Amino acid sequence: MKHWLRLHRLALAATLRLFAASPVSSLLNLLVVGIAVALPLGLYTVVANLQQLSDKLPTDPQASVFLRPNAGAVDIARVEAAIQDAPAVKSVHRVSKDEALKSLERSSGMQDLLAGLGENPLPESFSLTLDREEPTMLDALATKLQADPAVEQVQFDSDWARRLSGIVALGREAAFTVAVLFGAGLLLVTANLIRMQILTRREEIEVSKLIGATDSFIRRPFLYFAALQGILGTAIAAGLVAFALGRIAKPVDQLAVLYGEHFTLSLAPAETLALAFLVVIALSLLGATLSVGKHLRALDR
Repeated sequence: MKHWLRLHRLALAATLRLFAASPVSSLLNLLVVGIAVALPLGLYTVVANLQQLSDKLPTDPQASVFLRPNAGAVDIARVEAAIQDAPAVKSVHRVSKDEALKSLERSSGMQDLLAGLGENPLPESFSLTLDREEPTMLDALATKLQADPAVEQVQFDSDWARRLSGIVALGREAAFTVAVLFGAGLLLVTANLIRMQILTRREEIEVSKLIGATDSFIRRPFLYFAALQGILGTAIAAGLVAFALGRIAKPVDQLAVLYGEHFTLSLAPAETLALAFLVVIALSLLGATLSVGKHLRALDR
């Protein structure tokens, strides 16, 4: 056990010497890894924040039916009966002219201006909660209601929410695709960096082989180098993403305030960051293993 720990301690010391021997080059390599990891991690973080926003939105499809200003009691009763008979409607709420005006006064703060209008200009309307989201059924309901002469407009209020959900789903797939592509790029970059390290120590490796060094002994410092590079590169990536979120957090919140909301961007959760560290370390180790194995096979030949 002591011998095993000593070997790993020697490998770690050799790895630190490799970083110290060329600090500028090592820093540039870490920045390359950090940027490669920051792009998919940042995209995933944006998608995760959009998912949080989407989860706050009502999931049931909504619709509003606005009547013409001259619609009478008979017209209102006929439209309400048609809405209640529709199978796609879960619930319906009638919004009278007075109720609509009071709601507008509360939301706009223009009580004095609205009071000077004399006659209430707002129409009667119905607020619908729909039970189904099949496009054909919703289109049929809209066509049926729009055909009534008392109906001015039929508006589906949750279309934008469904579009946002679609954007989130697309962003999730895009983040996965980008992560796979940059993961492959990280594998190749690590393999190339290790190859360059091997070339600079070629004579040392050949001498070590001649005096009986095992492949594991030769391979171990490069694996430590790749793992440490992956850890530091991922830490840099997390820092870059946090910096970017900090830059845009205030404008995003100001935009949300315009819609009556407060929205705070947040970094990916700890388990996601831990997974990112593990994946980057695994890819770095795989790239180093392939590169060192190829060189050792060449020496054996």
